Amino acid sequence: MRVVECEFSNFAVHPGHGRRYVPFAFLSTKPVLTFARKKCFGLYMRKKNPRFVPWTRTYRRIHRKTTTDRVAKRRAVRATKITRAIVGADLSYIQEVRAKSKKVDRSAKGKAVRAEVAERKAAKK
Repeated sequence: MRVVECEFSNFAVHPGHGRRYVPFAFLSTKPVLTFARKKCFGLYMRKKNPRFVPWTRTYRRIHRKTTTDRVAKRRAVRATKITRAIVGADLSYIQEVRAKSKKVDRSAKGKAVRAEVAERKAAKK
């Protein structure tokens, strides 16, 4: 049993059902068009686009109306940073430098800069 799809609605058309149409001077490898029912044929002849006709399978697929088992997206494993030795600097040296840079109190430096700016303003007045 050969089931054919409707040219307009993409519904299954079983043998002995539907409507077949051979367009005049149709240049294609598939000269016989099959339609599920008269309604599909009429809309095809009026050059309606099945993407904008709500009951067609094309419309429903584009607008995600059918409930399908969607595959859950896998979460990507986050890359973990590993410190490695670089040419000219071994791992212990890199860790020392990082530890020193973290110890610097940036808030104290900011307070000093703000105090200096305040002094300048006071001197101008």
